[in-house]
Parts: sequence; structure tokens; C-alpha cells
Amino acid sequence: MTELIAQLSLRRYGADADPHVHDDFDQIVLPRRGVLEMEIDGRGGRVQAGQAALVRCGTRHAFAAAGDNLFVVANIGAELIAPFEGLRERAFLPVDAPVRGLLDYIAGDAAGEVDDAVAALWAPLLLRGLAAAPSIADPRLARAAARVERDFARPLAVKALAVEAGMSQSRFFAAFAAAFGQTPHGYLVDARLRAAQRLLSETSLSIAQVALRTGHADQSALTRAMRTRLGTTPGAWRQRRI
Repeated sequence: MTELIAQLSLRRYGADADPHVHDDFDQIVLPRRGVLEMEIDGRGGRVQAGQAALVRCGTRHAFAAAGDNLFVVANIGAELIAPFEGLRERAFLPVDAPVRGLLDYIAGDAAGEVDDAVAALWAPLLLRGLAAAPSIADPRLARAAARVERDFARPLAVKALAVEAGMSQSRFFAAFAAAFGQTPHGYLVDARLRAAQRLLSETSLSIAQVALRTGHADQSALTRAMRTRLGTTPGAWRQRRI
């Protein structure tokens, strides 16, 4: 039997899963959308914006999520993770800007498997990125990022996000940009666009309806944002996904 190198999948989770173990691989669960409550070897935590989870081979764990969610799940073989043994000492790992860039590259908005050849090339970059990230994620920034992911369709000002994080606006702005590689507003714009892409792909809502449901002022605002950030338009995006 060939030893596992790496497998990648995009998954959505629901109600509580029974505690279980993986005997043949370590598993890294990374945030794309939503919050996943996890218990790993008796320790509780969350996979959410700014934070991933690492489940060591043979470690008992359980999880649950509610609402719309999507996560990148990487099953990593022993040989591949061996040079990054230090990662296995922590159940929860910070997701900084370089790692988030890898997630943006690999993750579409429909759950499914990723080709093993792609996984074998992508997973070492992920491990290097996680190993190079700060050892402790700032939970205040994670709370603010999680609010963006949850409330992107509502008006969200930097002031409100700074209050969520318990920081002054200037300190929050600088800390958020350093941690996530973009401003709070840029992060909000991207969250809204991801939601719009998903609705355009998975529903028959009109473009104007999609715009309003994802926090854009109108159809023109959504079109401008998609053209600027993604180099396409809502209509062209939907047509390619049919």
C-alpha cells in the first residue's frame, strides 16, 4: 500500500461528529468560511478566520459547525510533516497572510476533492507557511475577522471592528493589516466578493439581488468590485460557471 503524501478536500460541516481518530495521517483543518468548533485531545478551540487546527495522528477529536461554512482539510503523511515536527506540538495554529494566500489559491467555493498531484505540491508550501507564522494568534484580531465573515452583508466600519477587538482604531488598523496582509476594509471587500461568487454560481438570484445580499450598494457596485479585484463581471463569472 502506498504511503499517503497529502490529500486535500473542501468540506462543509454540520452537527456534532462523534469523537474519532485518524491512524494513518495528521490532519490540518483551515478556515475558508464560517466557524468550526473543535475538541482535540480534550482541548477546545475554533477553526475560524485567523486560526487553523492540527489533529495529530492517533489523537481523539470531535467537531461541529452551524450555518454556512467551508473549510480546507489537508491530510498529511508522516514523511511530509516530519521536517515540521514543531507544528505537531500545538493543536491550534495562526493563519497569517501568506497562508491565507495559499488558501485563496486552492479553495474554490464548491466542496470537493483536490487532485493528489496538486496536493503534493501545495501541502509543503502550507507546512512552511504555518511553521513560519507567529506561534500565537491574536484572538482579538480573530474575533474581528470572524465578525467580518459573519456580518459581511451589513455595514461594517473600522470603528465597530476595533470595538470588537477591544483596540483603538489606529492600533487595530495596523495590527490587522500586519496579521492578515490587507486592511480591514480590503478583508471585508474580499468576504463580500466570495459570497457574491458563491451566490452567482449556486443560485438563480438576479445580479441585483446578489449585490444586495452581499453588502454591495447595488448591482453597479458589485460589478465595479468584481472588475477591480477579479478582472471579471458578475455576468461573465456566472456564465463561466454554468
